[in-house]
Amino acid sequence: MKKLLTIFAIFMAGVTTMKARDNALTETRLTDGSLFSKSQKLGLQYVLDYNPDRMLAPAYTALGKTPKAANYGGWESRQIQGHMLGHYISALAGFYYQTGSQEAKKDLEYTLTCIKNLQRDDGYFAGIPSAPFDTVFSSGGSFNVDRFSLADWWVPWYSVHKIYAGLLDAYTFAASKDALEIVTKMADWAIAGTSKMSDSEIQKMLTCEHGGMCKVFADLYGITKNEKYLKEAERWIHKEVITPAMKAQDKLQGYHANTQIPKFIGIARLYELTGKSEYRTAAEFFFDTVTKRRSYAIGGNSKGEHFGREYDESLERDTCETCNTYNMLELAEHIFAWNKKADIADFYENALYNHILASQDPETGAKTYFVAMQSGFHKIYCSHDNAMWCCTGTGLENPERYNRFIASDLDGSLYINLFIPSEITTEDGWKIKIETNFPYEEKANIKVLQKGKSGKKLKVRAPVWCKDFCEKNGLEKGDDGYTDPGQLTEGKEIEIQLPMELSIRRALDRSGNFSIKYGPLVLAADLGKKDMPRDIVDDHLIYMQSGKNLPVEVITADSKKPESWVSLTDPKTLSFTTSKNANGKGISYTLRPFFDIHHVRYATYFSSTNESENKRSSAFEKITVDFIESGRQQSEVEHRFKTEKTSIGYIDSVDRNCRLFDSEESFIQYKVKFDAAKQNKIILTVYGKDKGSLTVSYGSEILETLALKGDGGDELVDISVEVPKKLVKAKQKSAKIVREDIILKGSKGSRILEVRVVNK
Repeated sequence: MKKLLTIFAIFMAGVTTMKARDNALTETRLTDGSLFSKSQKLGLQYVLDYNPDRMLAPAYTALGKTPKAANYGGWESRQIQGHMLGHYISALAGFYYQTGSQEAKKDLEYTLTCIKNLQRDDGYFAGIPSAPFDTVFSSGGSFNVDRFSLADWWVPWYSVHKIYAGLLDAYTFAASKDALEIVTKMADWAIAGTSKMSDSEIQKMLTCEHGGMCKVFADLYGITKNEKYLKEAERWIHKEVITPAMKAQDKLQGYHANTQIPKFIGIARLYELTGKSEYRTAAEFFFDTVTKRRSYAIGGNSKGEHFGREYDESLERDTCETCNTYNMLELAEHIFAWNKKADIADFYENALYNHILASQDPETGAKTYFVAMQSGFHKIYCSHDNAMWCCTGTGLENPERYNRFIASDLDGSLYINLFIPSEITTEDGWKIKIETNFPYEEKANIKVLQKGKSGKKLKVRAPVWCKDFCEKNGLEKGDDGYTDPGQLTEGKEIEIQLPMELSIRRALDRSGNFSIKYGPLVLAADLGKKDMPRDIVDDHLIYMQSGKNLPVEVITADSKKPESWVSLTDPKTLSFTTSKNANGKGISYTLRPFFDIHHVRYATYFSSTNESENKRSSAFEKITVDFIESGRQQSEVEHRFKTEKTSIGYIDSVDRNCRLFDSEESFIQYKVKFDAAKQNKIILTVYGKDKGSLTVSYGSEILETLALKGDGGDELVDISVEVPKKLVKAKQKSAKIVREDIILKGSKGSRILEVRVVNK
């Protein structure tokens, strides 16, 4: 697109996170008629169907003017009004950049002209009056605040942040000088107000949800290099949340999920601009914690909008708030550019296909708020005009963002992250085409259509779900999870095989619940339309505590071998069926990709029976004194965990986290309960195929060195170590429980999965 040349100065100034990380700009166009292209076109039309005057209506009222049209409904008719205008601006700018839509450009320019005319002389602009901000700025710290209220106003910074972000997107993706002028004046207004506040008063203010205001000022510093914006950005670091993450401490339980994610996007941007390592530590730790310990099968997170305990995967209706995933994908883009690791792209692919693509109704373009993981329920979509919620706002933007991570131009290499049919043009002139009908075919052709100005390597992701990727393609995978097919040369063509297999993704909570996947796709059971209510509604919350769930039978078939009871019946639609003998009632289920499940009841999770595991749990239930799940942070922290030279791992076949001993000097130490009145044993659970040795100590007393022979198969193996009764001494005669350190040392490569104390 020709306008790419008109905005190169913006990126040279460092406005985008990509340029700040030495990532060259790429322009990506989706192939017309493809899966994501169809969804993107529908998303564009959905945005164009909005009336900009109605979007602007709250701002006219807030600034003492007469609106040209009526407000939209939902939050746009409540105290949080104006937030949707920001999402609308971002969507218009994004669609213009990604598709070249002149209609989007026209509506964007009209909207920006109206905002410029409405903006106050002091720079203030929003969909709400400035009263709550005026109170906070002038109160000397005497203002009311809680998690969702500031100066007795509902999340005012959250609302205005969306407009800041929209204007920055308009500058970045549509080269609008007006947008930059407006947002700079808005930022200067905010700085003038917060300059009257102490740092402690700022921290008090940040108690209330405030969106991504930290990133706003960071981005403005990236554009202008004016130090005042960097200083302001760092004042907006919410220490209550960010400081623990800087220390790699998980304190997320009980926090509102999507209040926190934008804070970490801000800290990620600040790392790129300042190089401060503690900022990177915080962003990476948060990302890993959420994606690996607090996410569902579809890549979404949260229940009732909040983070629960780590590894909690309760299957409810109010799970997987869609705007959370929107923000997690943005955070992933930042972190990938630092690390260039395939596991980040694996998360991105999973969340993009199974949550974001699945969150838009392919018939109307309506968006989801929550995506229920409760089996037998259905998706609930938000109406176009009267359901203006957070996820409706990010939902406007999601389709224009499909292009963003297909390829990344980093450090002299072009990384192919996603197998989505598209044409990619790098900033230095390389033109590459990805030809594929994935996931409906298991291959992709990568063609180099045009030579660029400088040499560049090609890097292709080896997906985690494609076990035979390297073998099928004659390529070697590097430590980063990418293959290296060599330098880009004009006319080069590479055919990539993408064989997909059925697999099981077990719930993190080890409840026995699991999801069925085909390649990267979550398969959901289509349970039909029985008793289906109207599902495009003004208020999605009416279904949270009402309506029916259809029952889903417990799977009795071998969950380790889904191919033995799940069959592909229609390759063109990727439809599968389960065999009748997979459950006790002889019911066969039709499975389809979750992104293709709409206006029916569904199940993304099934329950299974595991007689051997149930028998094992039952045997331990009455005699367990204490229990530790190694590699699970909360369990370890509660036992005053200490370690050196170990790392966290996961063994898929037995569905267990573990601690891996990385060297001969590795050790793990836990503070564990013992029963002073009875004989105690320490039960160490290891993986049956592991070889090596483990040494177990009670305090300073070595109890036993165990040999792991690796002859236990693909199973859990419980090893018993007796603790001499004379060692378990209570400090007081009446005490029944003794707490003592146990120390585990292992040979390199050995693993501990569980530690349990039992009494006889």
